[in-house]
Amino acid sequence: PGSLKRSQTLTQAFGKVTYSSGRVRANGSLLMTPTRSTGSLAAYNGTETNFVASSKASNQTRLTQGFSIDQNNASGDVNISLTNTAYVSVRSGYFYDNYKDTGISTTTSYTYQRTAVGAANLPASLQGPIGTQNVPRTAINFFDTTKRAFVNADYNHAFSAAGNHSLKGGFGFQRSINDVNYAYPGGYVYLYWNTPFTSTATGRTDTGTYGYYRVDDLSTRGKVGANIISLYAQDTWSVTPRLTLNIGLRTENEKVPSFRPDIQQNAFEFGFGEKLAPRLGAAFDVRGDGRLKVFGSWGRYFDWTKYSLSRGSFGGDLWHIYYRSLDTLDIASLNIDNKPGRDLWGSATGFRNLRANYLSAIDPNTKPMSQDSTSAGVEYQWNPTTVLSVNYIHNKLTRTIEDFSALVDGDNVYTIGNPGEARNTIYPASYPATKDFAMPKPLRQYDALELSVSRRFSRNWFASANYTYSRLYGNYSGLADSDEILTPTGGVSGNVTQQSGGSIARVGSNSHSGWDTDTILWDSHGNIGVFGRLATDRPHVVKLYGAYTLPIGTQVGAFIYAGSGTPMSSVVNTLDLEPLLVEGRGNMGRTPVLSSTSLLVSHELKLKGTQKVRFELNIQNVFNQKTPTHIFNFINKGAPSGSSTIPADAIDMSTVNLAQGYNYRTLILATPDGASAFDPRYGKPDLWQAGTQGQFSVKWIF
Repeated sequence: PGSLKRSQTLTQAFGKVTYSSGRVRANGSLLMTPTRSTGSLAAYNGTETNFVASSKASNQTRLTQGFSIDQNNASGDVNISLTNTAYVSVRSGYFYDNYKDTGISTTTSYTYQRTAVGAANLPASLQGPIGTQNVPRTAINFFDTTKRAFVNADYNHAFSAAGNHSLKGGFGFQRSINDVNYAYPGGYVYLYWNTPFTSTATGRTDTGTYGYYRVDDLSTRGKVGANIISLYAQDTWSVTPRLTLNIGLRTENEKVPSFRPDIQQNAFEFGFGEKLAPRLGAAFDVRGDGRLKVFGSWGRYFDWTKYSLSRGSFGGDLWHIYYRSLDTLDIASLNIDNKPGRDLWGSATGFRNLRANYLSAIDPNTKPMSQDSTSAGVEYQWNPTTVLSVNYIHNKLTRTIEDFSALVDGDNVYTIGNPGEARNTIYPASYPATKDFAMPKPLRQYDALELSVSRRFSRNWFASANYTYSRLYGNYSGLADSDEILTPTGGVSGNVTQQSGGSIARVGSNSHSGWDTDTILWDSHGNIGVFGRLATDRPHVVKLYGAYTLPIGTQVGAFIYAGSGTPMSSVVNTLDLEPLLVEGRGNMGRTPVLSSTSLLVSHELKLKGTQKVRFELNIQNVFNQKTPTHIFNFINKGAPSGSSTIPADAIDMSTVNLAQGYNYRTLILATPDGASAFDPRYGKPDLWQAGTQGQFSVKWIF
C-alpha cells in the first residue's frame, strides 16, 4: 500500500538568426532543453496489477531521488554563391549533454538472493523471501558529460559534359568527448542464506555459518576524446533527360579512444583506406513523361565504433565481484570496504573480474564494421494525385566488432575484434569436454518487399497505405541487442547512459553477449551459430495514414498500424552467467499481432494580422490495446541476466560436449533446487504495449 510521486520540470528555449546579403546566406540557432526531476517511480514487478514486490519502507529513498540534465545544441551554416553554377557551403554544430543524479541515499543496498523464511538459525527480524532489500539498488551518477563538435565544408559545382552534372565534394571533422563518474555507494550486496558456494576459479565448495554473500563493485570513471575526419565526393549525372546516375565515394579516418591513455591512447584507428564506401544509384524515366520511374541503388555503409566499447573494455568500466562466507548477522554493515568472512573465490586477486582492461586483447587486424545495402523499385503516377510504388530492400551485415571470451580459471578472458576473422577464426572451448571449434561469423540479413499507394492532398483529404513483407534472419541482433530483453518482472533494466531510467534492452554498443562464452554459440541439439529469425522480425506490417479537412477548417487525421508478432526463444541460465538459446530461435512461437490507432485533431483560429492560435489533440493507441509484446522466456530461475543468476537453479555446463548436444531439463533437475528450479513465469506475457496516451496543446503563432 502507498504511493510514490515524481515531479519534473522541462524547459525549452530556442533562438534563430538568419542573414542574407547578395551572394551570402547564413543561419545560426541555439536550442537549450534543461530538465529537473525529483522523485523516482519503481517498476511494476509483482504478481498483481500495479504491484511492486519491494516494501513501502524500502522505497522511501525514492522520494528524494532525482536528476538534472542540461542539453545545449548549437548549429550554423554559411552558403556563399561563387558563380551561377558554383557555391560553397560550411556547416558546423556543437552538442553538450550533462546528466547527474540528485538526492540519492549513500546507503549500500543488500538484496536476498535466497529465501530466509523459516530458517531456524536466523532471527525473525532477518527472515524474508527472495527479493527482500533494505533500500533499492541505485548507482549515483555524479556526472556523465558528452560534448560533440563538428564542421563540414562542401563545394558544389554544376556543369555540362556528356550530359548535366551536379558535383559535390567536401571535408568533415568531428570531435567527441565523454567524461563520466558513476558508481554504486559501497557497491551492492547479494545475500545467499544457508547456501554453499562453488568457485569456478578453484572448483572448491564452501560456505559460512549463515551461507555466503557477494559484493559487486560496479562503476564507470574516466575521460576520453577522439576525432573522425571524413572526405566525400558525389556526382548526380543526368546522362539523358530520362536517365540519371548518382555516383559517390566516402571515406573516413576514425579513432576510437581508450579510457587508459597511460597504457594506450587509442584502442582502434581506422585509416582512410579501410573505410572506402562507394555509393551507386540510377533512376530511369521509362516513358519520358515522368509518370513511370524505375530506380535502384547499392552502397556500403560504415558505422562508427561506439564509445560503450571504450567504457566496457578499454578501462572505463570496473566490475569486481567478491564472494565471502557469511558469518555475521550485521548485514547492513557489509560493503566494498567491509567484507568480513573467508574469500570463497580463491583466485590470486581475491575477486572475480568481469570488466578487465582488455587493451592487450585487441586484435590488431580488426576491420571497421559495415553493411551493404541494395534497393530497387518502380514508381507509377496513376493520376495527378495518386502514386503507386513497389520497393525491394536487401541489407546484409558485412562484419561487426564485438568482444568474445572463454573461461580461464573461472574468469572470462576476452578478445576484441571481428568474430570469425583474422586471429578469431577458432574459438577456444572453456571446458575439456568440447574441442576448439570454428567461430561462427555474424549474420544479420534483412529482405523486404514494400507495396504502397499515396494520394496527395486534394478535395480536402489525403491518404497513404503501405504493406511490407520482410524477413530478418541471422545470429546477430545488431548494435541494439534484442536478445537481451530485461522486462520489469526481473526487477532490473539495461543501463542507459545520461538518463535516469533503464531500458528493457541493452542499448547500441559493440559489446553484447553474443560471443561472451563458447556455450552461448550452440543450442542444446549440437547446432552451432544459433541462426534463425531474429527477435525483432515482423514478416507482415500494414500502415494506413490519412487526414480530412472539415468545412469549418478542422483537420482530423488517423494513423493505423498492424504488424506480425515477434518470435520468442527459450533460454536457460548457467553458472557461466550467460543465458543459452537452448532450442534455437523462435521455438516459443510469436507474440500476438500488434496493432494500434492514433488520432490527431487540429484547428486554427485567425487573430489580428498574422497572428493565429492553433489547437491540437494527439491521442496514441485510441482503443487502449494492451497487446503483449514479450513473453517470459527463462525456463529456469535466475532471470533477467547473468549478473543475478541464482547458483542453486543455474545449470552446470563444465562436463557438456556442446557439439553432441545436451538435455537441459536433466541439467536443471540436477541443480541444488531440482524441480523447483523451473521458473513458473515461463511462457507468460511480461511486457505490454502502452495504453492510451494523449496530449493537448495550444500554440500562439505570431
